[in-house]
Amino acid sequence: MKKILLLLFFSQLFFAQKYSISFAERTALVNIYNSTSGSGWSQTWDLEKDPRYWYGIKIRNGNVIEINLRGNALKGAFPIYFSTFSKLERLDLSSNQLTGEVSNSISGLGNLTRLDISNNRLTGDPSAAITPLLNLTEISLGNNFFVFNDVGSFIENFKKLEVLDLSAVGLTAVPFKITALTALKSLNLSNNSISQNFSALSSLNNVTELNLSGNKLTRIPTEISTLPLTSLDVSANLFSSNYATTLTSLKSLEWLSLSNNQIETFPAELAQLTNLIHLNLSSNKLSGDFASLTPLKKLTQLYLDNNLIEGTFPAVLLQNKSLQMLSLTGNQLSGTIPDGIPALTFLENNRFSKQEIKDFVLKENPVTDFTYSPQRYDEAQTLAAPLGGSASIPQSLSGPEYQFSWYKNLEEKTPQTTQSYFISKTEESDYTKYTCEAYYFEKLPKEILEISFFREPVTLMKQLATEEVLKDLIIYPNPTSDYLNIKTSQIQIENIYIFDLSGKLLLTTKSKQIDVRALPSATYVISIKTADALKSFKFIKH
Repeated sequence: MKKILLLLFFSQLFFAQKYSISFAERTALVNIYNSTSGSGWSQTWDLEKDPRYWYGIKIRNGNVIEINLRGNALKGAFPIYFSTFSKLERLDLSSNQLTGEVSNSISGLGNLTRLDISNNRLTGDPSAAITPLLNLTEISLGNNFFVFNDVGSFIENFKKLEVLDLSAVGLTAVPFKITALTALKSLNLSNNSISQNFSALSSLNNVTELNLSGNKLTRIPTEISTLPLTSLDVSANLFSSNYATTLTSLKSLEWLSLSNNQIETFPAELAQLTNLIHLNLSSNKLSGDFASLTPLKKLTQLYLDNNLIEGTFPAVLLQNKSLQMLSLTGNQLSGTIPDGIPALTFLENNRFSKQEIKDFVLKENPVTDFTYSPQRYDEAQTLAAPLGGSASIPQSLSGPEYQFSWYKNLEEKTPQTTQSYFISKTEESDYTKYTCEAYYFEKLPKEILEISFFREPVTLMKQLATEEVLKDLIIYPNPTSDYLNIKTSQIQIENIYIFDLSGKLLLTTKSKQIDVRALPSATYVISIKTADALKSFKFIKH
């Protein structure tokens, strides 16, 4: 027995000399590696090497003090091997694919100050495992499938907390007991269902970063007006008008996101935010009045993606000499691209022509990253073809300098490389959306011009073919000066479209009485979609 103990003693002594941490801690790390499919990690470990060389591991005085495997493709159940790391200070397993409940093996990590297990697929109530960790200054639990029994009673235990992430945990109101977190500096309550009861926020006098995105807010809460905020994210809410009054009090703001709302005009309150550096207004309904941004002299990053901005490049934005990054992706811009655009400018998915882009590139403007491909062209269109008949899907670009590729269902590449897409005998599977990529390549003196132009989708729909059905579908009066009526006794109408003769969609409705008073006098096409097909008529508007 003495010989066995002696052998164990010397073997552990040899191990301690060979590796920078104890046998127990190294074994626990290997178990974590094996239980989370370590061989498939983005950054794997060479188990033959000392743990101090392993990705995400920090060691001090022979103990593991940090495990940071954020976004490293860990899979499987939450590991159960953490109790060995008595000196562990920081644990980050966020943005992986971990499942199951949070293991109680973390509950004895008394030195832990930072815990981030957000963005996984974890379930249950993690309160019991985390509550003993009273030295935590950061808790990030968001975007899992947790169901808390009492989230308020859970969070009030952590008096030292500076960072709290409770995104997507099913909150319908701000927990009142959050007022106990007087040291809190960063609070993330995004992707919940909060629409009211913000009073608890007013006492968080040290919060500088607040994320309320993805909730059901119709206004920016007045309760945050006294907070020393430098960062505010209220994107993906329900803002449209009269929502921004509180901004006038947040004069320290440097970072603001109002993206993914229904905002039609720039809020006048923005002019008060003279310290603003980053502004995101993407995915709204903005169309103009860019001069309202000129007071923001410190603004360096501006996102206006996916709005309703038409016409020429809004040159008024270039009056701001601090602007370093500008994104206008996904609008309807065309025309001359001006000199002096910011070093990082993104103009893809607009309506700039090949020549307009080429003219700008040839000027050799000193931009770091000018992104212009792909561009869009033509208008969305709906065409009808009878089952078994032929169909031709058009697009406007032509010439041998383009290479054409056609896509069915918007992503399934077809063999056709002609200027238009032709179907000789239409089948049921052909009734879908089509788009064309027109690819252009040219070697310029100092640049390579490479652009993909994508036609806006064409929807091919079935055309009614039986005379019996056609007799039951009548439009009147034709010609008309005010209203167009649809009469049918048997057919269930799903949708009605009105186009001009160029194929541009002007109106969509489901009403059998259509107000056409706003249309100029001309000839139009009305297409009526039923459960089985689509029938088109011409009508005249006086």
